[in-house]
Amino acid sequence: MRYGFCKEFSTPLKTEVDYDLIKMIKEAGFDYVEMRAMLVSSLTDEEFDKLYNTLKELNLDCDCCCALFPKTIRVTGKSVNLSEIEAYLEKTFARCKKLGAKKIVFGSAPARALDEETSQDEGYKQIADVIKKTVVPMCEKYDMMVVMEPLRNDACNFINTLSDGMRVVNDVKSDKIQLLADTIHMMTNNDNPDDVLKYKDSLKHIHIAELQRIMPEDEYSDFINTVLKNLRQNGYDGTVSFESKNGNGVESMKKALNLLKNNLY
Repeated sequence: MRYGFCKEFSTPLKTEVDYDLIKMIKEAGFDYVEMRAMLVSSLTDEEFDKLYNTLKELNLDCDCCCALFPKTIRVTGKSVNLSEIEAYLEKTFARCKKLGAKKIVFGSAPARALDEETSQDEGYKQIADVIKKTVVPMCEKYDMMVVMEPLRNDACNFINTLSDGMRVVNDVKSDKIQLLADTIHMMTNNDNPDDVLKYKDSLKHIHIAELQRIMPEDEYSDFINTVLKNLRQNGYDGTVSFESKNGNGVESMKKALNLLKNNLY
């Protein structure tokens, strides 16, 4: 099992690297930091080199990256531009790979949300086609995996449940495209935590957070307890990241990590 911390909701810095947070993640004992792929891609060469060197100096891995696409790159609708997508992915995958990432999370609500003219069925057909033509080749070139992240209904109108995510996985039919389960999205949607059992063979990454992006330090909600029980039953041995706030800093993060380890071993 590999335990990580995603910087997405634990820092106000969205367009630059929060090095204080990265140091806290290391100090708290996590195996890796989960960086935002679109941030990694947007850095200047000098900024990227600083990030790369900092992680090396700290001996902190970057097993996963999240937030694959920025809102400026559409993967559904009439404005999809495959050449633009390919150029963006080439730079993004190359940089994430250099950081050591093996997986990238495909959430990216603004990039994939359906417009009023695109039906759900059309959206699934289009996104599968885009993934086959652009994402899968990059995964193969860089020996990486992309995990589809179902998002809560109030964040996106497309691919909301684990079964929705599996529809994409099944449509693409590539072992490079797999599934992620995010507890806060599942809870908000009133999903069934037993879906973690149903799709265990495709489940390759987990995001943990309570409602309001709270990082659980002392105990879990019944929902997350059930998810963790099901992961134990599955024999899950992949990557798990907190995608939450970071409580009161390093000590809170240490408590949260210990609680998670005690509930997954």
